[in-house]
Amino acid sequence: METGQQAVQSPGRISRAAGLAMGLVAGLVMTLLLVALRFAMNAPVLPEVVADGLTRATPPAAFDFVLAHLQVSAKPLMFGGLLVGQVLAGGGLGLLYVRYSARLPFSERQPWRRGLLIGSVLWVGLMAVVTPLAGGGAFGSSLPNGPGRYLFTSFLALAAYGVSLTLLHSWALARREGSQDMGRRRLVQMAALVAVVAAVGGLAVRTIARGASQVSPSRVFRNSGKLPPEVTPNDQFYEVSKNIINPRVDATSWKLEITGNLGNAYSLSYDELKALPWQEQYVTLTCISNEIGGDLISNALWRGVPLKLVLERAQLPPETVRLAFFAADGYVDSFPVERAMRENVLVAYLMNGEPLSNDHGFPARLIVPGLYGMENVKWLTKIEPVQANFRGYWQQRGWADTAVINTMSRVDVPSDGAVVPAQDSLVGGVAFAGDRGLARVEVSTDGGGSWHPAEVRKALSPYTWVLWTRAWTPPSAGPYTITVRATDGTGQTQTLVVQDSLPDGATGYHSIMVSAQGA
Repeated sequence: METGQQAVQSPGRISRAAGLAMGLVAGLVMTLLLVALRFAMNAPVLPEVVADGLTRATPPAAFDFVLAHLQVSAKPLMFGGLLVGQVLAGGGLGLLYVRYSARLPFSERQPWRRGLLIGSVLWVGLMAVVTPLAGGGAFGSSLPNGPGRYLFTSFLALAAYGVSLTLLHSWALARREGSQDMGRRRLVQMAALVAVVAAVGGLAVRTIARGASQVSPSRVFRNSGKLPPEVTPNDQFYEVSKNIINPRVDATSWKLEITGNLGNAYSLSYDELKALPWQEQYVTLTCISNEIGGDLISNALWRGVPLKLVLERAQLPPETVRLAFFAADGYVDSFPVERAMRENVLVAYLMNGEPLSNDHGFPARLIVPGLYGMENVKWLTKIEPVQANFRGYWQQRGWADTAVINTMSRVDVPSDGAVVPAQDSLVGGVAFAGDRGLARVEVSTDGGGSWHPAEVRKALSPYTWVLWTRAWTPPSAGPYTITVRATDGTGQTQTLVVQDSLPDGATGYHSIMVSAQGA
């Protein structure tokens, strides 16, 4: 009996390749379960926390380079890479386990106990060391919605890893002994493992399929060679956030807290917010990371409560100079109280007549005409007076503090590289100057050598883009460079100086190349 147990525990009986394979399988079980729990319980998971930490640690210039080159693929690639890395780490731990198995507590005949022990040790290490290094605080104490669900889902996934690994190892040892009858105990263990894997796989596939729409890569929609609709449909409105998976907020328990050093700190429920006097206005939003001629710009009709009304009830102290706005995903941004008290700033809850979608900030978000999208905080949960030197999530990473939208214009028609007939053609696109309005749009078909006025459609509001067009007949066949520039309502023409989006937003004229072809 003693000899048999020693044989079972001998680490040399299992090859390193088998250990790696067992670790990878266990890592896959852990990862599938973790992603399934992420969707099922709306709980943050370690890869998300690590991704956020990597974003914070990345130098602004490098971050902007990645964003510019990968764009909508950046977040899915990061998340996928972290999940693959998690599986590979499981494989590495499998190698260590087969090597040092004999030295661990409990015998190979107690794989469940061993597995739970391994999962518990990994859980303590990751929660106590890796999580705070990634910015989540010790044991998730700094996570926006508290550590409870994060700790629970992490433990379940790591326990699943440990148990899967030890059961696979125990089964492999039994097979190596050459016994034709594996024994009732190991058959039960193997059946249990198969059941666990099947259950986890089924849960994961079902939950991931159901929750896949929650994965939030930045989204852009643009029909090449066509003018965009003046009002962007909700499902085509550009979407950018810091999250890999956006938060899901329950409107029944949501509160907007107006707190801090106030004369009347209070909170609003979703129904209370909607019961307040509201106004509607068309406002165009654009991302500060939008490149020259980029797609991260859209226009919608927003309904909401004037922020000024919310703040007046809170009785801000006269010395208040800046307000911070906090979101359910841990995001925070701020701007001066002077901007916050303008009549056109809204706490919005409807978008084009519909409740905000999850990706666009349900149940409530800020709409701040004239400022880049990062100031229009989504999933708004708290407003609080702060010091004048307070800096938000992106400002801490090198982006502009003022975030005033630069005047921009874009050529949409024809598409870049198009072949056009050397006869009557149409050139068109959009132009935008934040809340300054637009005085004129001009087009050049000779690379900026001469400029001609475009016909500009009346803006839907002082805070929206305009659609512009100009009839054009190429004088002959050959290549042409079409360039556009806009002048805002103050008389300031957009600068031709080319500047990357970091830190203040991109500047420069947008140009396209086309070829005119004779009939």
